[in-house]
Amino acid sequence: MKNKDKNKKVVAPGDVSGVTTNNHRAGYEKAFLHLRTLQKRGNKTICISLGYHERLTRITQVIGNDKIPLFAYLGNIPEHYFRMFEDEITKEFKEKYKALF
Repeated sequence: MKNKDKNKKVVAPGDVSGVTTNNHRAGYEKAFLHLRTLQKRGNKTICISLGYHERLTRITQVIGNDKIPLFAYLGNIPEHYFRMFEDEITKEFKEKYKALF
């Protein structure tokens, strides 16, 4: 097998998992690439790896057309995450939470 053939992705007929549609792209941009008004910025710091920082910065530059700051994009990620998993998180929390008194 030639080297260039090793990296080819084999796709089953009808498999569209690797296809990005305009609707999917629009949903991503609506969910993550919008500016939110922050009530209070605060003095909170989070640490992420350099590799993630570089990727996230490139996403905001290229897909966001340099119109959304990194902090706004990062704020949209947990907002979406909590909306997606609110029920599961609440259920697990209630099952594992033990009252102090």
